[in-house]
Amino acid sequence: MQDDFHSSTDDLRSSPILSVPVLPFSDFSAASRAAVIFLRNLTSYELCAVMRIDGTESLFLSVNDSDYKIKSGDRLSFDRTMCSKVLSGEYPRYLANASSCLSANDLKAIGLTRKVGAHIGVPLVLADRSLFGTICAINPDPMPELSALQKSTIELVARMLSTILSLELQSLDQRRSYERAKMESESDELTGLLNRRGWDRSLHEEEILCAQYGFSASVMVIDLDNLKVVNDTQGHKAGDDLIRNAAEVIEQTCRSDDVVARTGGDEFAVLTKGISPEGLRAFARRIRIALMVAGVSASVGTSTRTLAKSLTDAWTEADEAMYVSKRSKS
Repeated sequence: MQDDFHSSTDDLRSSPILSVPVLPFSDFSAASRAAVIFLRNLTSYELCAVMRIDGTESLFLSVNDSDYKIKSGDRLSFDRTMCSKVLSGEYPRYLANASSCLSANDLKAIGLTRKVGAHIGVPLVLADRSLFGTICAINPDPMPELSALQKSTIELVARMLSTILSLELQSLDQRRSYERAKMESESDELTGLLNRRGWDRSLHEEEILCAQYGFSASVMVIDLDNLKVVNDTQGHKAGDDLIRNAAEVIEQTCRSDDVVARTGGDEFAVLTKGISPEGLRAFARRIRIALMVAGVSASVGTSTRTLAKSLTDAWTEADEAMYVSKRSKS
């Protein structure tokens, strides 16, 4: 008996039916495309679609159509759609013979290229009970009444789509909240540049890319020379203005893909990529000149990552070079 049981389970495991995985949908768009195909197969209506209500317009997100020449991305005025009548309660969700409810003028107002003989419109409602849109279908001729099983199946598909969409939107909101919190935690309040936390993360991420792909990267350290004097003689507001001014000059002088951070009270750091030693020296010179023109005196040190020297090591070396430059001014 035990051998028969194991034999039968082995047969199931090797079954070609079980070897084909039933994978989840990648997102709401994929689910809605599958849903309109399913709806058309279930009902034989000529046009099946998932439609979003966008203010006064209806946007077709997913469409399976053979006759009405509607495609994904098309828009209609919402008040010219059958779904608007369904959602207002004027028409039922399942209308097998539209002529029983619609006058000739109503049919003309729909604005489609062919007449409407039958219609299905089931709302898609988000978790907060707000209306997103509908899953709908139109046929040019009247259709047989749908069975109770067909109607309950369509309602189930609508609920599943609403669930997928709600979870996807919640996940998107969570990601946005996380990114905002991450940005706030990594932003320097005074200058808007990255702070030390953001700098450390950027350095770590770039080190991984350099190690994996052989990219080149360099670090520049910039330290303001006279912040203490300004704070002592003019006050901390003047010192803050000096820091903000320096940050703006440095950021404007850097390239768009350079990483700029305020790593300490009067110290800034720049992570720059794909630049030669000669280019790095010229870049440092441009920074010094730009700061000087803005009335800011600063000391600058640079270093480049190598196979034997990580970006963290390069940062330490650039910091030491900056202090050598600062001491030479004494």
